[in-house]
Amino acid sequence: MPHEVHITQTPHRDLAVVRTATTFPGIPAAMGQAFGRVAAYLGPLGLLGNSPAVGLYTDMDLQAGTLTVSAGFRVGRPVEGDGTVVPAELPATEVATTTHVGPYATVSEAYDAIAAAMALQGRELDESTMWEEYWSPPGTPDEDTVTEVFCPLKPAA
Repeated sequence: MPHEVHITQTPHRDLAVVRTATTFPGIPAAMGQAFGRVAAYLGPLGLLGNSPAVGLYTDMDLQAGTLTVSAGFRVGRPVEGDGTVVPAELPATEVATTTHVGPYATVSEAYDAIAAAMALQGRELDESTMWEEYWSPPGTPDEDTVTEVFCPLKPAA
C-alpha cells in the first residue's frame, strides 16, 4: 500500500514515558516493557485514556546502531512520574507524516516514503527526533496494524 505523505503542524502534547537507551533490534522489547510500566503508573491516576501509545526516538547513532526510545502514552496534562516513568513532550512543530498499515517490521517503508516526498519538495527532515503513534490494540493482525509516523521538518528556506 502506498504511503500518502502530508505536511502539517502538530500541537504540543504531553507524554508519560519510560526512556531506554537501546539498539535498533532491541526496540520491541524495550517498548513492550515501557508500555506496561507506564500503563501501570497512569491507570490508578485515571490518566490512561483513549490516546494512542507513542514511541519517541532520539539520540540516534546510525553507525553504532543505537538510540534512545521513550515509550508511553499521551496524557492530558504533565505528570510528575515516579523515577522510572517520566514526563516528556512532543513539540508543536511542522512535520511530515504518513500512516502505515501493516506489520511493525515494515514501518521503515513509511520513513522511506516521507524522506522521498520531502526530497521532491525540497524540504529537509530534522532527524534528531521522530515519533510514532500506535493506533492498534495488542492482538491486532499484522496486516491491519495502524501506525502513524511523524518526522519534524527543518524550517523552509
